[in-house]
Amino acid sequence: MKALEKIFKDKTVLVFSDLEGTQFSHEMIEIGAHLVILNKDYTVKKIMKGYSSYVKAKNRIGHVVTELTGITEQLLKEKGRPFPEVFKQFRGYVGKYWNKCKFVTFGTHDLRMINMSVENSHKDDELSELAHYVKKKNFDISAIVGQYIQDQNGNPLSLSNNLKVFKQEFEGTKHSAAADAYNTALLYKAFIENPEIVQEEYKKALTHVHHMPRPINMVISKLFAGESITPEDFDEAIKESLK
Repeated sequence: MKALEKIFKDKTVLVFSDLEGTQFSHEMIEIGAHLVILNKDYTVKKIMKGYSSYVKAKNRIGHVVTELTGITEQLLKEKGRPFPEVFKQFRGYVGKYWNKCKFVTFGTHDLRMINMSVENSHKDDELSELAHYVKKKNFDISAIVGQYIQDQNGNPLSLSNNLKVFKQEFEGTKHSAAADAYNTALLYKAFIENPEIVQEEYKKALTHVHHMPRPINMVISKLFAGESITPEDFDEAIKESLK
């Protein structure tokens, strides 16, 4: 896909990551990541063993996040590690691919959590540099997928609903950082390997793009319904839109 070629260029490694964060301060409390090796055509060659860790936060988790993720204050007390330690371990997980990869998330909220965790940590130039680099090299896959796959109102789908478009079920527990990262990798794999499904979904999406001129919408709707369109039909559509 041309859009991905422009973004990835010569990159052959993607690091899919997901973060869970506190309810109000938006500090990271869990990180999950899967390193993915690509073929030259950007299809998936191999999904590597993942990395995950709980992260101690300066502020409280919040009951909504606890209900959603199952992460409690006690769990972080027992299994959580300081953010600087975890983020530097994440750097170690990526290893030799650090300067050769793109960091992929589903949405951009994860970047905010990195910012807030850095702000709530003691001043650490190395940590700030690592965070800046991840943000600079980040790619939001939902922004690309959402251009082609939408609901009937033109809204982007959730991670699990996007997977269903490709007849795949979410693997693991939702709102677990490791599982979300892995399923984001699966979504990328399905998206790049099934252009015919993306094409059909894009056709649907074009029929409810409301900001296009009305004659264009009318023509697209007819084409989607399997009707043939002639120059005269297009003229008629323009005439109708001017009434």
